[in-house]
Amino acid sequence: MLNIVDIKNRIKSIEDTAKITKAMQLISVAKMNKALVKYENNQAYFKKVKDTISSILTQSNLSHRYIDKRAGERTAFIVIASDKGMAGDFNSQVLNLAYSHMGKLKETYVFTIGIMARDFFVSKGINIDIEFLHTTQNPTMSDAAKITYDILELYDKNLFDKIFVVYTEKTSVVKQYPNIMQLLPLRKDVISGGETDNGKDGIFKGGFFFEPDEQSVLDVLITEYLTGVLYSTLIQSVAAEHFKRMTTMQQATANAKEMVDDLKIKYNRARQENITTSILEIVNNNGLQ
Repeated sequence: MLNIVDIKNRIKSIEDTAKITKAMQLISVAKMNKALVKYENNQAYFKKVKDTISSILTQSNLSHRYIDKRAGERTAFIVIASDKGMAGDFNSQVLNLAYSHMGKLKETYVFTIGIMARDFFVSKGINIDIEFLHTTQNPTMSDAAKITYDILELYDKNLFDKIFVVYTEKTSVVKQYPNIMQLLPLRKDVISGGETDNGKDGIFKGGFFFEPDEQSVLDVLITEYLTGVLYSTLIQSVAAEHFKRMTTMQQATANAKEMVDDLKIKYNRARQENITTSILEIVNNNGLQ
């Protein structure tokens, strides 16, 4: 016979858990929307920076240390994961992508953003060169700028030849996938590609005058652009993380409801069995009298 008290306790425990997963789902929705708004608000500025760089490169055909290719294959990876779990396969997808690419190269360096990224590479026995913690929950422009300046300082010291960012790209509210993108050296076709406000190819067709000179302006703008790219990867990763956590908690809440429904059926059956047993005992006792 089923124990009614145990079933009632299980139902209460699962319902309490469902309340928590439902709350986490709603929190993740709010945080995802907030991250997407931050992303959209900053795109206009960095789009203009990108257009200006395109115009300078087209107008003057200047070279730059962050654009010129280097002969070596020393490669650094900036890997962005989260500080928390309970987000489905969000972390495993982006971390496995980074790990698979690193396995193809002889000399690699690892810069991790997020506790889960750090723990993953430590578990693989891979040395972490720099770790940036407590950035993924609410990334700011200053966070992106600090990381960018630290990375560029090492690049300027000729410690590696290429830098890739491994992150989760969010292409729409419901679509996202792990992606790997070359950060340095910058590719001219990426900078000048895409339709913008300046024209079909994004480049202003007239002439510009830059003060104090084109090279100085290019130095500043490229750093700004790299900061914007890194900020974009951080924000997209955060939005993708919260979307995954939202769907995971949504599924957990639905599973909890199904379990409660099944337990309630068992509870009612157990009650009926107890009532039937009690009636039979009463009838039998009366018959004996």
